[in-house]
Amino acid sequence: MKRRNVLRVLSAAAVGGTLVPLISPTRSSAATYGPRAADLTAHWDFPEGAGVTTREKVTQSTNPINYVFNDAVHKPDSAPLWSPKQEADGVLSGALLFDGYSTWIARGAAETTLPTDGLTVEGWVAPRAFEWGDEGKPSVIINQQDKGARRGFCLGVGRHGVWKFEIGTGDAWYEVAAPQSAALTAGKWAHVAAVFSPADGQIRLYLNGESVAQATVPTSARLSKADVPLLIGRHNQPVVINGTFAVNMFNGLIDELKLHGGALSGAEVAAGHQADLNTFTGGTIPDAAMEMDRSRYEGDRYRPAFHFTAPNHWMNEPHAPFQVGGEYHLFYQHNQHGPYWHNICWGHAVSKDLVHWRDLPVALVPTADSVAPDGVWSGASTLDANGVPALLFTAGNDSIRSNQAVGLARPADPDDSDFAKWKMHPTLVISQKADLDVGADRKVRFGDFRDPFVWQEGGTWFQLVGSGVQTSSGTDIGGTALLYTSTNLTDWTYAGPLMVGDVAAHPKTGQVWELPTFLPIGKDAQGRERRALLINPAFPAGPGEYSSKYVFYWVGVWDGSSRKWTPDSTEPRLLDYGDHFTGPSGLVDDKGRSLVFTIAQDRRSEQGHYDSGWAHNAGLPIVLSQREDGDLAFEPVAEVAGLHDGAALVNIDGPTSVSDANAALGSVKGDLLHIKLTMEAGSAAKFGLDVLRSPGDEERTRLFYDAAATELGVDRTRSGNVSSAVPDLGIQKGPLALVGGKLTLDVFVDRSIIEAYANAHRSITTRAYPSRADSLGIQLFGEGSTVTSLTVWKMGGMAV
Repeated sequence: MKRRNVLRVLSAAAVGGTLVPLISPTRSSAATYGPRAADLTAHWDFPEGAGVTTREKVTQSTNPINYVFNDAVHKPDSAPLWSPKQEADGVLSGALLFDGYSTWIARGAAETTLPTDGLTVEGWVAPRAFEWGDEGKPSVIINQQDKGARRGFCLGVGRHGVWKFEIGTGDAWYEVAAPQSAALTAGKWAHVAAVFSPADGQIRLYLNGESVAQATVPTSARLSKADVPLLIGRHNQPVVINGTFAVNMFNGLIDELKLHGGALSGAEVAAGHQADLNTFTGGTIPDAAMEMDRSRYEGDRYRPAFHFTAPNHWMNEPHAPFQVGGEYHLFYQHNQHGPYWHNICWGHAVSKDLVHWRDLPVALVPTADSVAPDGVWSGASTLDANGVPALLFTAGNDSIRSNQAVGLARPADPDDSDFAKWKMHPTLVISQKADLDVGADRKVRFGDFRDPFVWQEGGTWFQLVGSGVQTSSGTDIGGTALLYTSTNLTDWTYAGPLMVGDVAAHPKTGQVWELPTFLPIGKDAQGRERRALLINPAFPAGPGEYSSKYVFYWVGVWDGSSRKWTPDSTEPRLLDYGDHFTGPSGLVDDKGRSLVFTIAQDRRSEQGHYDSGWAHNAGLPIVLSQREDGDLAFEPVAEVAGLHDGAALVNIDGPTSVSDANAALGSVKGDLLHIKLTMEAGSAAKFGLDVLRSPGDEERTRLFYDAAATELGVDRTRSGNVSSAVPDLGIQKGPLALVGGKLTLDVFVDRSIIEAYANAHRSITTRAYPSRADSLGIQLFGEGSTVTSLTVWKMGGMAV
């Protein structure tokens, strides 16, 4: 952008004009206020409250509403989202809800007549969230622009709610932006108006009827119309992410959107705003009803029902769990704008039983003038000295190096049992230092510093932060978990690396460790505390083939007094063999259980994410413990039984042949199932279970045990790969010893996700996207083996 063609905000002042007399509170009254009503060139008042089209009031033309589920791919069609119609909401009754990535309105380039010597754009908007503002472009409320040609206009909202108006005159491009003090507030209605008035030599902005900004333009300036469609909710020239997602799109409610063929005065803008206020009961601006609604995905054959999912759009790892008052709180990485990684904030949910979850408002978002203006990434939680929860989070700030640090947040109201609102501490509690001591002739991987994990022992809090270690010359040695201690949660002392990996010997463990999770699993014979260290490998130096596939662990002895961790072996062990189990976090609950939460990567294509409107889900919570041999044992929480929907469909509790067991399974069909199975190997070379199986075996996902190789695996060569990111899903496997010649599987089928826990020692988390509607059967295989027990239940959903 050339500076000579841009005018910024020059001043901000309150309007001092006199209001015109009030008018009667009816929905139509606001459309006819004042002497300038005849100058309206377009008016979208969204009176429909439902449907896939909206009427433009001046020309009475019908405009289609673009929306991903108008012609849905993986579910039945459904209409765009609207706020409910309520008489008390006056002119804002039944507004259109823009979902942030797929909702917009298009009107042909020639359908709207725009004047050249003055223009006013106004409307009511309630942003649900704010975008990053890629390339400095706003999330568009309305535009018809070609900025490269310096033609057209744009009204939109940028980072942290700062909104602006842009005008092109063919030879110049003029902008005026509201100051941060007049920024929009997420979740709140606001009336915005932008006036292009070359006769006065000004562009002016008004918020709720009051002047908030202005910039000068030449009195000779004239609007030069762009020969492109007029778009509401979508940028004419958006940034495209991952080749699929157009950003710079509005997320939230829009209503009473108007284009005036002339420049309204400040008094006229204020009068129009007051006229709208008169339509609201009590003259009070109504609440903006736009909670994310899970029902928009009803009928999606791949969206899990009983694994935790974000209510809408994107999630990656759940994290920072805590338990207070008998309730479990869980946070997760979330993009409110669409099913892609960007604009990350903390989603929040609560549960009494770990399996039924209630959505709460977003907890932490990137905020101007905070420690995290550019991202609120993964973190942890603990309870302070008064038993009040505190969140430690990765604070993103691209204006500093490293752009990753640790921030602290506390509940805005500690007496609110939902802890629905949080307040960030004004300063960072830990910043990465380039000269951290990580060993002789070594240096920390500066710039990689994220995902704190926190626990308390006595009066001391311990914190691990994921990073990496290099040689002094810059060669990667491996990931690390950096250890810090504190007595007050705000002042932290560095204690050195807890452990350093060896990426040369174990390439899949990464140059950086993310999400270090360090939980007790029992005592050893000497009464010393044993812990498991779980890490998520990261590969900033490549190769990408290993990314987001694995969780490795070590077990050993921890001595908090000496800050010393002694792993049994430096050899990393893989927890799950399915290539989808990542992102660990955890806590110790009031039953003394070490619980772990994970993200189950869906590995769908970007187009698959776009078409479905959501991405990823959590794995079931698991409990860690210690096996007799000292290794890690884990299994799903017992509370999963609370998801059973009715009595068991099949129950075999004695030795049974595979063929007889299959006869009992013949009538069982479904993609929401819990299967408990124990099989004795006998003479079978391979044996196991097929799920999501079509009647002719054209499609199925096979969980198998290879007796000769002593391996547990999953064969997805016939699973179906609709919307998968890769065409060949392949076979994944790893070592597992039978117990007394037997394999016990605890299997959960939840539409596209399959989890299998084997002998409480290893697991397989995998995905399947069948193309056939009849791929719903289950069947055993492995003649020569014996079924010693088998129980199958139908499962219900996770929502409270």
